[in-house]
Amino acid sequence: MSRLLVLNNTYTPPNNKSPLKSSFALKPSAIRGRASVITLGCAKNQVDSELFAGILQRNGYFLTGDLREADLVIINTCGFLKAALDEGIEVIKNVLHLKKLGAVKRVIVAGCMVNREKKELSQIFPEVDYFLRTDELALAESFLNNTIEDTLKEGLRPYLVQSELLPRIVDGRQGYAYLKIAEGCNRPCSFCVIPKIRGKFSSRSVNSLLQEAEELVQGGIKELVLIAQDLTAYGSDRKESSEDLIKLLDQLSTTGVQWIRLLYTYPLGISDELLRYIEESPVVCKYLDIPLQHISEKVLKKMKRPLGKFAPRKLIERIKKLAPSLALRTTFIVGFPGESDKDAEELVSFVKEGHFLHLGVFTFSPEEGSEAALLPKQVSEKVKEERLSAVMLAQQEVSRRVLKTFIGKELEVLIEETGKKRAIGRSEFQAPEVDGKVIIKALNQKKALK
Repeated sequence: MSRLLVLNNTYTPPNNKSPLKSSFALKPSAIRGRASVITLGCAKNQVDSELFAGILQRNGYFLTGDLREADLVIINTCGFLKAALDEGIEVIKNVLHLKKLGAVKRVIVAGCMVNREKKELSQIFPEVDYFLRTDELALAESFLNNTIEDTLKEGLRPYLVQSELLPRIVDGRQGYAYLKIAEGCNRPCSFCVIPKIRGKFSSRSVNSLLQEAEELVQGGIKELVLIAQDLTAYGSDRKESSEDLIKLLDQLSTTGVQWIRLLYTYPLGISDELLRYIEESPVVCKYLDIPLQHISEKVLKKMKRPLGKFAPRKLIERIKKLAPSLALRTTFIVGFPGESDKDAEELVSFVKEGHFLHLGVFTFSPEEGSEAALLPKQVSEKVKEERLSAVMLAQQEVSRRVLKTFIGKELEVLIEETGKKRAIGRSEFQAPEVDGKVIIKALNQKKALK
């Protein structure tokens, strides 16, 4: 049996009310129980949850989106920001309440929050049956078979990035799938605790990724969305194999996939060669997601972000010169310690210049364990929110102006939903979940990319 299962429907958290239904049926005699996976956080967590779902189904569990029907619940948590920790604790409480009522028999809490706060969580929630770190994902299988203590005693670390032996269940309905090409991060950003949570940067091999990509495409996936904590560092830890992002893209382009999208590209890895490759590739989307974080040199220095050739303005100028057709997405942080009114105004002015089709803004969160949490001149929450609003208002005007330029143009669109009178999809300039949709009022079914 293939380790990859592409489904017409997928599990979503309880608030979305969309149960996972398998494309193949377990024999009644093989069903050991019902299970649910709750995913909190980013796309990288979603991939891990798809692996959890595959492990559960391989071990005889029928997957359900109704927690009241589940014998086992896996909560895959996020630990990046305090708000994510608070959300995770609330979800754990809700699931444990169901366990107390007898609706749920066993609960596993996994993910980044466990990496960050495992000792504290085990003290707060002794009712949780097991806590799994992100590098212990495959231990879920041992837990299901009641052999986890033996596995731990043997000191096995069976999951690093992604084992080729693990099954994965992917939602094929919307035509795209995330492909996690690396794990961890070596960057020194002063506001971030991801290196402490996820560990050192580690790339998967090209062969491993090519095999998974081929299975995804064979299962009906039209778009591969490449993700990692630091996408452009791919292969930097595998110098003996001479693997890098361009070589990976070359191989993935042979699978027959129609689109390849790059998310989370760190500025230092955006070479002239990569820009030219994207500009010339018939498969890689003319789209680049680059978290720039700020424009003020003073703030960037405190953040320990790239400067010089890879400073935001110089990087944008280089992109426009070498790959002028690229649509850009970025994220900024406002309210960083020491950010002055002048710094905030400089950021708003930069946004108004109109470099970005899509943009996200976060207020600075002083995360425990980060260098920035201890910096002086912390900015008040009120000022942070005011600065966030100013940046978003500036980008809204840019977005209106840029979107008008698409009037009269013909775009290829990946159709994700169809109805009697309209269809909904995305262009190559729109990443899943974050960049909006294209609404088509009259759909020519024969020409639809679906």
